[in-house]
Amino acid sequence: MTDGETLRSLAERHVVVLDPETDRILMAHPFAAAPAGDALVDADGRTWFGNCAWDALGIVAALGLESATVRNNGVTVRVDRGRVADDGVFHVAVPARSWWDDIAFT
Repeated sequence: MTDGETLRSLAERHVVVLDPETDRILMAHPFAAAPAGDALVDADGRTWFGNCAWDALGIVAALGLESATVRNNGVTVRVDRGRVADDGVFHVAVPARSWWDDIAFT
């Protein structure tokens, strides 16, 4: 199996999301390729991209970050001692069963 075939196989299983024009990885959840990801996680002098706020919080959890700042669409959320430190409501307009219909939008 070639590298391209392997990536397409992973995409078919929803492990990664590929750019349809280049077959390059756009997302490997919860991470997104820069600048494809709209959500940012800043911690320890580094920045990671997520596709959305949910993914950004997933990055915090996946990396075990104790302290981080998550930014998405003009909203900033602080993470302190591994927990969200700010108040807020997270709303996903698309039902989970439909996320993969257009995962880049969701």
